[in-house]
Amino acid sequence: MSHRRWSGVLLLLAVLLVLGALPSAPAQAQGQHYFPQTGHFLGGAFRSFWERNGGLDIFGYPISPEFVQNSDGRIVQYFERARFELDVVNDQAFISLGLVGREYLAATGQGFPRVGPVSAPGVRYFPETGHTLRGQFLTFWQQRGGAEIFGLPISEEVVQQLPDGQNYLVQYFERGRFELVGNSVRLGTLASILVPCQLRPGMAPYPPPAGPVPEGDSSACVQQPNLQARVFPNPAPIATTLGFEAHGYKPGERVAIWLNLPNGEARTFPFRAYANADGLLLIGFFTETSDPLGHWSIVGQGLESDTVRVATFTLVR
Repeated sequence: MSHRRWSGVLLLLAVLLVLGALPSAPAQAQGQHYFPQTGHFLGGAFRSFWERNGGLDIFGYPISPEFVQNSDGRIVQYFERARFELDVVNDQAFISLGLVGREYLAATGQGFPRVGPVSAPGVRYFPETGHTLRGQFLTFWQQRGGAEIFGLPISEEVVQQLPDGQNYLVQYFERGRFELVGNSVRLGTLASILVPCQLRPGMAPYPPPAGPVPEGDSSACVQQPNLQARVFPNPAPIATTLGFEAHGYKPGERVAIWLNLPNGEARTFPFRAYANADGLLLIGFFTETSDPLGHWSIVGQGLESDTVRVATFTLVR
């Protein structure tokens, strides 16, 4: 065999050895699917349930790993619009959905009074919660999973302003919120607000976690999102102007502002903002074309009251 052909064979063997030494393909071969949009994996019983019951359209992307919940020891995982909870009975896995709708209303101090029984064409009344369901919300509820996925209604249809600053017709359910946008029904991302902040940061695409991780302690977060501040629009494209709205400061109080970037850096603002006479802060700020994509937060700290308000947002291309 010529020297040239031997060189070719040796080169091919070297390539094969290098390929064999590379890390395995991200996750799929081990039953886990990696979502680069949020940096989290989905596998096992949770993946099967997600795929069977509407996937991305209903639940959104995973926004936490599987973890052991401190409060009750259950294995759970957060998605943008839901929380999956695992129970094992006689070696069989059963998935249920957390009551994120009820928890969101409790966290935001909202509640809706029961209404009396209603008997009308096209209207369904739920005596268990004292609320009705009708129109496009009723059709969506019936066609996309009903009580098993969304729970029962816990409000009537109401008009509310959402994080983009626009008013929408919405209705709350035990496990979510319906939002009417034009002639289409979408699901609110309530679970994104409730997820423990220390579990939100994404992971590298391989290797996948060996199993559920501990929940940890939310106080370990640099800042925790709260429900008295928002950024709009959210998500937002890079190189754009965003708004930051926060409540609860002293009237006229000076407020220091800074940004927490996905790479762990902090960016302070070169000016002090002021709350208005009602304790409301409303400012605009810019992002640059070179800014990293992913989950950000903006923090406003009152210099007299020490009140801290945090809002998270996502930069996309």
